[in-house]
Amino acid sequence: MSIRLVFLIFLIVAFAAATGFISYSQSTGISLKQAYDNGNLVITQNTSAGTVPHQINLVNSGNDPVKVKVGDILVTNSSQDLVVAENRTVEKNSTVLVVAYCIEPSERAVSGTKFAVGNPAPDAVKEIIYGSNTKDIANATSAQVQIWILATGNNLNIYSGEPVAMVETQNLTYTQLRQIVEDGKTSISTRYNIGVNEIKNLNLNETSNSSGVINGFLSWLKTSTGI
Repeated sequence: MSIRLVFLIFLIVAFAAATGFISYSQSTGISLKQAYDNGNLVITQNTSAGTVPHQINLVNSGNDPVKVKVGDILVTNSSQDLVVAENRTVEKNSTVLVVAYCIEPSERAVSGTKFAVGNPAPDAVKEIIYGSNTKDIANATSAQVQIWILATGNNLNIYSGEPVAMVETQNLTYTQLRQIVEDGKTSISTRYNIGVNEIKNLNLNETSNSSGVINGFLSWLKTSTGI
């Protein structure tokens, strides 16, 4: 295959992706948070602990379409907080299933839990999601672990909460999970050109190389949502 043909295919794919994104961003509808605050949206955990990625059930009883975006945060006091992992539109008076990753590794997801809507996730978390394939279990598991690494400031305990449930659900060994964690740390440090030990200092709101001092992802989450 010639270089010219490869370049042409690349341009076509890039144009299609850009067109789709623009079409989505310009489509009519209100945000997930607006719909929830208006009382027209019920968000329910649809999967049990250990599922990667999780599924959430969105019921839109309002008269406006609801635009669900990658990085939308779903919060609760009784289960695992989640971050939406796909862009979707929930038409008026309709129900859809949307995939999402966990945020808090120490907690277990509980099927049937109802969620509120918080502020959007930091850019670093969105980057991991956009680079993941939620339909490939190995790829999605890697992305999930990287989100946990950011959430814990590189202090992930794999012997608690959702990681334990994930090991049981996927029939993993802890040796395999430890390797996934190490690979995740390497991926994050490579992306931001920092040492593994510097991950805890990563400025989660930056998309470029950064090593500022901030509170951890979970502290940011709880502060911004008031939960």
